[in-house]
Amino acid sequence: MDMQCQRKAQWLMIFGLFFLLILTSNWACHAAALSSDQVSNVGSGDGSIFGYLPCSQAYLASSYFDRRNSLLESDFHDFLAQEFGTGDLCRGLANDMNVLGLADLHRHLSGEGSHRHVVSTLTFVNQSDGMKWLDSHSCEAVIIERLPIGVFADPFELQHLVHRRAFLDAAVFGDSNLELPSALSNRSIVEIHMDIRNDLLENHETVIQLPLHARYPPLDSSGYARIEIGRPDLFIRCRPKQLQPESCSWTLKNLGAGYAKNVMWQVPCGNEAHTGIVSSITFATALTCVLLIVLSAIYFSGSNSIKCS
Repeated sequence: MDMQCQRKAQWLMIFGLFFLLILTSNWACHAAALSSDQVSNVGSGDGSIFGYLPCSQAYLASSYFDRRNSLLESDFHDFLAQEFGTGDLCRGLANDMNVLGLADLHRHLSGEGSHRHVVSTLTFVNQSDGMKWLDSHSCEAVIIERLPIGVFADPFELQHLVHRRAFLDAAVFGDSNLELPSALSNRSIVEIHMDIRNDLLENHETVIQLPLHARYPPLDSSGYARIEIGRPDLFIRCRPKQLQPESCSWTLKNLGAGYAKNVMWQVPCGNEAHTGIVSSITFATALTCVLLIVLSAIYFSGSNSIKCS
């Protein structure tokens, strides 16, 4: 009986190891098949959007993803204009908000490797009228980054920055699965809120560092995947400090992104020309390991049988 149990255990081990070998081989073939996928670029659109946002709605992008499963570049701005545009309802306050203007926006990529930061430097117009405005109004800058398929922002990391007061608030919408490769992921949106205070206008500019992470890109003959991050959507929202709770709402105005350039990111990836070599070496290595494990199992089981007899 002991000998029969040992043989059954050996066959189960052999079956399991060969099953693992098949999975490894299929994975290598699947990686080669993904090489035909392309990394999508992010465009940007400019629209004159102003309106109001209820205080109960913390984020602009939340209502978009409540009705859609993924980000479509073509209708994002149209949705915002239709969702928050209110005609003449907030035009008076929106016109008064012109004292808070954006003079310039400069963006660049910092860091190395697959974990980097998009650094945005916002330069506000320094006007005495803007400081007087902030004495009686609470205002926030809202930055919406529309990320391409190849990168993602970690929502837990953003919340850590909020706790450290680097941001007033931040959230990720869309595909927030951190483990998916580029070929299997969808686009996402990062919405960041910054408090606008008098000292910010006095300093003329504020710097926003958004941590981003590259997903595993598809294979490419150049050895690099080129990812383009487009211009963000910039809004400002204000409300009077003395406001009745039942009539609480933010007045929303589009600041535009000026002539900010897109940010380019070259992510290292596997060379498509090496697919056959890597797959062959992976298969041979896995097969060798399986054979060694099987032979070791047979040898030690035979030794134990001799000792028992």
